Amino acid sequence: MTEPRKAIVAGAGIGGLTAAIALQRAGWQVKVFEAAQTLRAGGSGLSVMANAMAALHSIDAHAPVEQAGQVIRQFFFKKQNGDPITSMPIHEIGEQLGHPNINIQRPLLLRALAQQLAPGTLTTGLRCVGYAHRPDGVQVSFEDGSTHQADLLIGADGLNSTIRQQMLGETPTRPSGYIAWLAVTPLNHPLMTEGYVAHYWGRGKRFGLCDVGNGQAYWWGTCNHDNAADAALSVSKQEVLSAYTGWAPEVIAAIEATSESAILKMHARDREPVKQFCDGHVVLLGDAAHPMLPSLGQGAAQAIEDAVVLAGYLARTPDLRGALAQYQAHRHPRVNGIVNAARFMSGIEQAESKLLCWLREWYFRLTPQSSLRKKNVDILSFKPCA
Repeated sequence: MTEPRKAIVAGAGIGGLTAAIALQRAGWQVKVFEAAQTLRAGGSGLSVMANAMAALHSIDAHAPVEQAGQVIRQFFFKKQNGDPITSMPIHEIGEQLGHPNINIQRPLLLRALAQQLAPGTLTTGLRCVGYAHRPDGVQVSFEDGSTHQADLLIGADGLNSTIRQQMLGETPTRPSGYIAWLAVTPLNHPLMTEGYVAHYWGRGKRFGLCDVGNGQAYWWGTCNHDNAADAALSVSKQEVLSAYTGWAPEVIAAIEATSESAILKMHARDREPVKQFCDGHVVLLGDAAHPMLPSLGQGAAQAIEDAVVLAGYLARTPDLRGALAQYQAHRHPRVNGIVNAARFMSGIEQAESKLLCWLREWYFRLTPQSSLRKKNVDILSFKPCA
């Protein structure tokens, strides 16, 4: 009997856990190594859009995610004072595609994925620091001096990926020009009906308010800043309240309901798209391969797509390097296109000019729902391996 092939996954984030599930269900032996001592227990929320749910469904990993999250039922764009601009037919698109769009707390998503791994798969508190090619695979080195051998190493170790740095060298991040605050908080407000999502647009500022179920709201705010990297080093609740003075009552209510310790602050960044995701028996996915700005809500979704498509090619193609080449060719145009689209959309959303903001508002106000639906169907459709 042929021994199963072995994979090491560096990073137990969304992409790494999904890759491990997919490969285990394809018959691989998988070990996941996470540098942190535990899976993230706190933090923010995120969207797992219909394309990601379709990918999870294809490996029968969707049900725990759907149960832990909240289906998006309403999606509005609003002015900063709460006046409507337009709505997005996200729920209808999900019904058309056969898979819902979900908002979920990040720790609950990680738990929903991790619980589907075989016992003993995950090791925490051990950082992968590099790799060396071998004729029959790859040798992976760890911070404690240990090494492990495998047929495949998956670099799913995020924006500051050690695996990426060894593979591609220094590839600097690109600043977005804005900071972002993120939090999850209990919130009881008349507008926060089941599945509510609204994006509020101001000049150089945005705010998002999302129902993540069980009486919890996920909110995020962005604000243009000349030195966003330094500004992200400290956070206070008062600075958030000051940034959104005079905004819609539900925006203020969400911030006021949040404890200062629950607010995260970050400098949003991406990287210039690259064409190489593979090196011998080593492959990148998710933020390690193609970090993107959050404007399209596709960061987690594209990591999940990466993982499922990668596992699909590995299951169908006996030659491992051939499978990785197919994965790279399949994923490169889609993910890099979304990186560029997210940056373009980010520029529109963070506009400060009064004229540009007026044009943005009227463009979306006058665009027919059928056109908005068509523009989103392609992004929200999962394309499995050919």
